[in-house]
Amino acid sequence: MATYTIEINEKTQTGKKLLDFLMTLGVVKVTKISRIKGLDAAIKEMNTGKTTKCKDFNDYLKKVK
Repeated sequence: MATYTIEINEKTQTGKKLLDFLMTLGVVKVTKISRIKGLDAAIKEMNTGKTTKCKDFNDYLKKVK
């Protein structure tokens, strides 16, 4: 068995049809990769409330200890 990496734009009609066809064959395993990195991850943490709010650096030092 071999591993191939292909990119399919699922937002297009052709991409959807290709993915559906590959899935109906039953020999394809689909693994989605999360592309959240750096700034995107920080924004997601901020929106979900996983941040520490501090008045200044000294306040930060108190909260992280």
